[in-house]
Amino acid sequence: MPGIDNSKEVLDAYHGREQAFIKHSLLKAYLETLFLIIGMGSEKLGVSELCYVDCFAGPWRDESEGLGTTSIAISLGILEQCRKELLHRGKNLRFRALYVEKSKTAFARLERHLQDHTPEGIEAKPLKGDFVDLRQQILDWCGTGSFAFFFIDPKGWTDVRVDVLKPLLQRPQSEFLINFMYDFVNRAASMQDRQVQISQLLGELPSVSGFSPPAREKALLRTYRKNLKACVRASRQWPARSAYVCVQDREKDRTKYHLVYLTSHPLGVIRFMDISEKLDLVQKQVRAATKQHKRVEKSGQSELFASNEFVSEEEGHASPDEVEQLWLTKLSYMPRQFGQSEFADLLEETDWFEGDLQQALGRLIAQGKIVNLDAEGKRKSRFLHYEKKNGERLQLTGGEQ
Repeated sequence: MPGIDNSKEVLDAYHGREQAFIKHSLLKAYLETLFLIIGMGSEKLGVSELCYVDCFAGPWRDESEGLGTTSIAISLGILEQCRKELLHRGKNLRFRALYVEKSKTAFARLERHLQDHTPEGIEAKPLKGDFVDLRQQILDWCGTGSFAFFFIDPKGWTDVRVDVLKPLLQRPQSEFLINFMYDFVNRAASMQDRQVQISQLLGELPSVSGFSPPAREKALLRTYRKNLKACVRASRQWPARSAYVCVQDREKDRTKYHLVYLTSHPLGVIRFMDISEKLDLVQKQVRAATKQHKRVEKSGQSELFASNEFVSEEEGHASPDEVEQLWLTKLSYMPRQFGQSEFADLLEETDWFEGDLQQALGRLIAQGKIVNLDAEGKRKSRFLHYEKKNGERLQLTGGEQ
C-alpha cells in the first residue's frame, strides 16, 4: 500500500492550501494502487492500455518549474512508477494521459510542462477548451479498449452536475474521483433562487428542511452519490459503487468538499476506504498543525505542546456501540458469508472505516456474541478475512463467555 508523505518539506510546499495536500495525497495513493491492480489483471480484463484523464488540469497556485504540488506532476510521476513496476512484473501496457484546461495562461504552462517533463514511455496530451464542450472528444481519445480513470476537480460545482457527467459515467471500464464542493452546495441549498441548480447538480431536489447540519450534509451527499451511480453502466454481478473522503477547511471545523469515488468493483471501494482511513489521521494532524501555526503567528509566542497533542484519532469515527449494533443486526443464528462484495456493501452502506468494523467484530467475538466459523486460532486485529476466495462465515451465538 503506497504511503502518504506528510514530511515538513512536502507540507511547506502546500502552505496556505493544505486541502490540496489531502486531495493530492488521496489521488497519488489510490491511482498507484488502482493502476497496479488493473495492470496485473489486464489479460483477464482484456485491457491493453491504462488512461488517466484530468478534466480540469490547471496548473493552479504553483509557480515552481516542476509543478510538484499539482495533479499534473503527481499523476505523471505515478504513471511512470506504475509502468516501470508492471514492466518488472512482465506486463507491458500502454500508458496515456489527457489534461484538459480552458484558461489560456494555464494551458500554456501545462503545454510547456508536458513537452519538457513527460516521462519516457508515457503519452501525454494537452487539450484546450471547456470540459463540458469537450466531453465527446475526451471519450473518443479514451477509445473503447482502455481502462480509464477520470479526475474531475473543477473550481466550482456546476460542471459536476449529474446530467453533465452522465456521458462519461456510462463509459465501461472506468473509475471516477469527483470534487463535490459541499461548502458551495450547502449555502446554495437553502436559497430559493438556487433550487433549480441544486436539483440539476444532485439529480433531484431532496427535502432537508429542519435537518441538523450533519444530517443535512449526509442527505445531500447521499442523493448526489445515488444519482451518479444510476448513470453508471453496471450489472447485477458488478453494481455501481461509491465512497468518499471528507476534506475539511484548513482552519475552521467544517467541510470544505468531498472527494466522491465511483467504481463497479467491490475491491475498489475496499482499497479506497483503506487509503481514506490512513488519510483521516494525516488530515487531522495537518489541520492541527495549521491551527497551531495560526495561533502562534497571531500571539507571537510558541506553544508548550506539539500540535499532535491536540489530535484525537477517534474523532469523527462511528461510535463503538453503534458499530457493534450494526454487526448484531446483520447476522443471525444461521451462518452468513462475508466476502469482498458483502464487505464492500457494508462499507458503502455505513461510510465507516474498516478498522472500526474489524475492532467492533473482535469485541463481539471476545464477548461470545459472534463466532467466525472459518477462523483458525485467535486473531488480534483482522477478525474477518473477507479477501479469501469465498470469504468467511459469521454467526450469532446467542450467549456470552
